[in-house]
Amino acid sequence: MRMLEKIEQYIDSCIEAGDIYGASFSLITPKGINQYYHGKQGRDEFAVGLDPAMIYDLASVTKVVGTTTRIFQLLSDHTIHLTDSVARFLPGFTHPEITIKNLLLHNSGLPADIDNLDKMQREDLIKAVYDAPLVTAPGTTYVYSDLGFILLGWIIRAVDGSLARSIQDHVCYPLAMTNTGYNLNRPKIRFVPTEFDPRRGQIQGQVHDYKAFLLNGESGHAGLFSTLTDLSVFIEMMLNFGEYQGKRVLDENVFDWLGEYDENGRTLGWERRAGRHQYFHTGFTGPAVAFDLDRQIGLVVLTNRVYPTSDNQVWNQDRKRVFDLFLNPDDGSFINS
Repeated sequence: MRMLEKIEQYIDSCIEAGDIYGASFSLITPKGINQYYHGKQGRDEFAVGLDPAMIYDLASVTKVVGTTTRIFQLLSDHTIHLTDSVARFLPGFTHPEITIKNLLLHNSGLPADIDNLDKMQREDLIKAVYDAPLVTAPGTTYVYSDLGFILLGWIIRAVDGSLARSIQDHVCYPLAMTNTGYNLNRPKIRFVPTEFDPRRGQIQGQVHDYKAFLLNGESGHAGLFSTLTDLSVFIEMMLNFGEYQGKRVLDENVFDWLGEYDENGRTLGWERRAGRHQYFHTGFTGPAVAFDLDRQIGLVVLTNRVYPTSDNQVWNQDRKRVFDLFLNPDDGSFINS
């Protein structure tokens, strides 16, 4: 059975089991992009069949599609450098020993998250990120941290004046990703709903992540919304080593950097399959993106697994199996790694 058929059947089985209500997914190959829309947005008034117009909350996939991509562009034109101190761009930051490379590799020593977030306002969160204590020495230990990418977003803002405008002008516009961005102004019905929150009600068209919500929906770690079509184009660009329809979006040296770092399942920004040119990332709300430079294939899977509650975590394990079928279809060992 072809890999795509296996992935399609497995996603269907996840929908039938009630792990998720639906999924929009695509396989990108040199022959083109195959897109599929299976299942529904949710139940009751959201029991609407998925279609290409649907917009998803990308959660942490923001980290690679938006933030890492723009950081790579700034590195390539030497506006910033991997060895630059974060404090060079954010003078109030407490730890001048932390570098941009530390943030990209998630080995900055910063904690994974912020405590007592539910009691904070925007100013409290900003202060907490600037003053966060180190949990390990920078460069020594891998800790996946939203804080690092919040800081990278602020570095982009310091350089370009606006994070949202920077991503729009330098990533979305050259790729014609017309339905990707922060705080998208689109009809509410087009947004796939995420969680029902006791304080915020049914979240639909607003960012799910509470830190990004406090930051007015605009952050380096979360906040982007997008469609399957737009993300498929992004992955097509990555498979083409930074070029899309004759336009150079990323320098080819970026892909040398991706291949250079192979630490704790990470490279710069992206997760990485050890020893292979396979890169991927996931988001809390359910999305997943992956590309294999050697086999020249890519995958995008978009779901709203947190609807109606993030307590349903079955998809997190299902998604590993999807990655397994895509990244390692022959021996099936990736899921257990």
